Amino acid sequence: MSRPRPPLKILHIASGDLWAGAEVQAYTLLCALRDNEDMQVAAILLNEGELARRLRARGIEVYIVPENTLNAWGILLELRKLMLAWQPNLIHTHRIKENILGSIANRLSRNVPSVRTVHGAGEHVPKGLRKIHKRILNYLDCWTGLHLQQKAIAVSQELAGKLLANFPLKHLVVIENGVDVDAVCTQKHVVEFRESMPHAIHVGIVGRLVPVKRVDIFLEMALLLSDRHANQAWQFHVFGDGPLKDSLIARTNELGIGPIVTFHGHRQDIIPCIAGLDVLVMCSDHEGLPMTILESMALQIRIVAHAVGGLSDALRDYRQGLLVAGHSANDYADAVFRLIRQSPTADPQPPMERFSARSNARAVARLYADLTAGSVPAN
Repeated sequence: MSRPRPPLKILHIASGDLWAGAEVQAYTLLCALRDNEDMQVAAILLNEGELARRLRARGIEVYIVPENTLNAWGILLELRKLMLAWQPNLIHTHRIKENILGSIANRLSRNVPSVRTVHGAGEHVPKGLRKIHKRILNYLDCWTGLHLQQKAIAVSQELAGKLLANFPLKHLVVIENGVDVDAVCTQKHVVEFRESMPHAIHVGIVGRLVPVKRVDIFLEMALLLSDRHANQAWQFHVFGDGPLKDSLIARTNELGIGPIVTFHGHRQDIIPCIAGLDVLVMCSDHEGLPMTILESMALQIRIVAHAVGGLSDALRDYRQGLLVAGHSANDYADAVFRLIRQSPTADPQPPMERFSARSNARAVARLYADLTAGSVPAN
């Protein structure tokens, strides 16, 4: 009789400095893959943080290569050392620095199949010397993805179309993000803002405070709603942190809506915060398939979103969602008011199986199996 095939050893490389969309998806995927008896998973993170803490709590091996004390060369050497020690059969990277250094370290050590997940389109290009640095990084990211990695996972069809500028079609695979619905729903409880103002309409936006998220439009929308429907108590919530925080707070005061807008910063209890909203607004210029949308759908929250990227696909069959094509404060204000006038009945058949962690992990596991077919797993 042939000996049973040992499990495939899958090593993920991510930043781990934030607890944002890419980190949440990496966590969800690793947890789902951990339940696959044919696989053994581990993660190398460049920062100690929430992702590391949560992965360890689920019994997943985590190795820290601290980018705050190592330069790129030092990170590369540490990655190579860990790869040689752990002996993975496949490397899966997330974000630009991790894509570049992870794929090079793999080539210098194990040289096993490697994939990346592209979680969204690139953000604005900085000016001056930072622009040159960004262009160099983008070039290296594309080159390593094309020559040192076998596949690039796009989280939406629209994102895959944009990636065709850098990768041939055969190099791309679309695998939509997944959410652990049961885990999300068990985190619901009444948060302080809902408890203190139960009769207000609570409208929120979740994301990093960076230009692409267009929190400026959200604030202008808040002004319109509070002016047009002054007989209704409104509260607007901004969840997240980032470089635009001070300027956005200043803009809030300029608009005269400071008393009804709360900047919560980064919250570890973001699921209960989302559950406390009457409407979630996502007015980004572009998106891949944000975990916030999937978590909100799992919670049956009403959603108003810009009709771009994976947002359009995700909300097309979601009965409590409205897509906005115009991308102006007026368009979002009209959509929010129209949505809150509807009865917030639970969707009897929400489209969550398609976006479940289980479905996502199955698709990723099939990709791993295809790329490692014929290889001999490490003992």
